[in-house]
Amino acid sequence: MKGQDTARVGLGAVVCDIDGTLTATSSALAVTRALGVPVSAHARLYRAYRAGALTGESLRQALRTLWAGATRQRLAEAFGGVPLRSGADRFLGALRAAGVPLVLITSSAQEYADATAGRLGAALAHGGGRLRYGHDGVLTDLEMYAADEAEMAALKARQFRAVLRTLDLPAHRVLVVGNGPNDLGLFAATPHSVLIDPIGNSPHRHLVAHVVPGLEQAADRVTALAGTAAG
Repeated sequence: MKGQDTARVGLGAVVCDIDGTLTATSSALAVTRALGVPVSAHARLYRAYRAGALTGESLRQALRTLWAGATRQRLAEAFGGVPLRSGADRFLGALRAAGVPLVLITSSAQEYADATAGRLGAALAHGGGRLRYGHDGVLTDLEMYAADEAEMAALKARQFRAVLRTLDLPAHRVLVVGNGPNDLGLFAATPHSVLIDPIGNSPHRHLVAHVVPGLEQAADRVTALAGTAAG
């Protein structure tokens, strides 16, 4: 793992991934279930994506087929109902006690990022694409900002730099929290990084400052860096 410094740093913001970090499942799976599509169909697509066999245009087409007939209202309901990970209340309470803003950076759609930001009170939210609808409110297409996990990691790093400019903060005053390979760009951008690894077998453990099993321990990192008592 990277440096273990626990000194107060004048914490200025906390940047979080959403799916699998703040939530117990993914927005894509939540949408699939809401539409009544067999979960096995989503699982096959997800495995192909993680294996690098489904990227770019092929991934866009596969998602469009999987979610055929989805409406703006149905998707909004699904996005708003993605269950939070255990410990989320304590984590958010630690941010409130520290008086620092939450920023969301996700590979999922901007609409989901915005919905989650409203739900959690985040100051800023960056997504990895956008949903397109027809005049009847039915999904017609998905605009994706990155073709694969490597491109998404690079995109998240660029979005992180945009956040620093918006908040007028140096990277060393920001804590990032994530859980997967497309968060590697975030982990590399600041000395203060936390990997959520419930099982303890992530291959990325050596690339972060701290590895924790859940959000309760991530809350402790917020408290340690800010020098506050969790609320």
